[in-house]
Amino acid sequence: MTAGQLVIALATSAVLASSSTSCSREASHAGGSGDTVYVAVAAVRTSPAYFRGAQMAIDKLNAERPQHTRPFGLRMPPNVQTSQVGVAARFRDDPSVIGVVGHTGSAQTMEAAPVYADAANDGRNAVVAITPTATNPQVTRVNHWIFRICPTDDDAAHALARFAIDSLQVQRVAVVYRNDLFGREFSRTITPEFRNSNVVVTERDPYLADITEYQAYAGRIAKRGINAVIFAGGGVDAADLVRALHNASAHPAILGTDDVASILDGVKPIVPNAVPIARGRRPKVPPPQAKDDRELFRGVLFASFYDAARAENADAKQFAADYSRRFGQAPTPQAALSYDAAMLIGRAALAAGPDRKRIRDWVASVGTSGPAVQGITGEIRFNDHGDAVGKSVLIGRIDP
Repeated sequence: MTAGQLVIALATSAVLASSSTSCSREASHAGGSGDTVYVAVAAVRTSPAYFRGAQMAIDKLNAERPQHTRPFGLRMPPNVQTSQVGVAARFRDDPSVIGVVGHTGSAQTMEAAPVYADAANDGRNAVVAITPTATNPQVTRVNHWIFRICPTDDDAAHALARFAIDSLQVQRVAVVYRNDLFGREFSRTITPEFRNSNVVVTERDPYLADITEYQAYAGRIAKRGINAVIFAGGGVDAADLVRALHNASAHPAILGTDDVASILDGVKPIVPNAVPIARGRRPKVPPPQAKDDRELFRGVLFASFYDAARAENADAKQFAADYSRRFGQAPTPQAALSYDAAMLIGRAALAAGPDRKRIRDWVASVGTSGPAVQGITGEIRFNDHGDAVGKSVLIGRIDP
């Protein structure tokens, strides 16, 4: 997204969270030393923000590390990822990897957690993983090798509900959620938030990507006079629902979870009806210009865990400026959170050495037995479960 496509400025809702070398030959070698230690990133290659943020952290760590300390490098996942458990096993079995940024989704992180803890070998080769964007509260309950640097679904649900109730003053809402671990749990979390404020939850509708007939949901929403739709799912799916609502002449407020920020990825070109062409003859009019329906998405709201425009400290401002200059766009929440996760792993290695257990223990001490760490996305302090507490949730708005 470019800065002109996304505005995160409507409201801030501060929520306290209670809440192997064979992997790739494309790694950044940070000087090419055989003693390089690597921070791995467990994300799909089609999501570059995670890698960009982590690479910027690696660059900063190398620029600031004391002389005679081992340089840092970025370890990439394989191009083809048959399973996230397989990705985790590759990183765990690579002795040069000192920590992992990832995974990016809740289900994948929970599946990979026993691998990072090396449960099959009593933890002999365990390695710490810090997820930047896995929001299910249970993610950090699997074992003590998994940490989370973003707010949880509980935090996002509370922020979205309070904004809908206090700022939009909604009376009737519908919840549409992806029928998986993330969506079901989010739906269960946000529904009581509304009911406790006497807001009627008219329906809770599950969906499956590429299968659900959104037009049926939209027709029912239009008939029931619903003020707002809470959407727990992906941006492309949210785009399909918005189109269906438009076709049904329904215009409720749309409030989504953090992934809805990518709704513009769901824009599909629309080509006007072409002028019929007689066989063997060229058209006498220029070909129609493709257009899209991105204006339909203007005003869609979503939970966000970072906004470059709200950078408050010098490091955060410098990161935003450097990222924009390097990649030609403002940093996304995924990039900023990955930066913070990679920086924590690197700082742990500088403080405690490249030993994996010592790195894990240093991370666990942040904000508990040790001082909190100031990150790009806010102050970082972990609770006993490995959740970052006190992180803010913002309410963003799509502005094509």
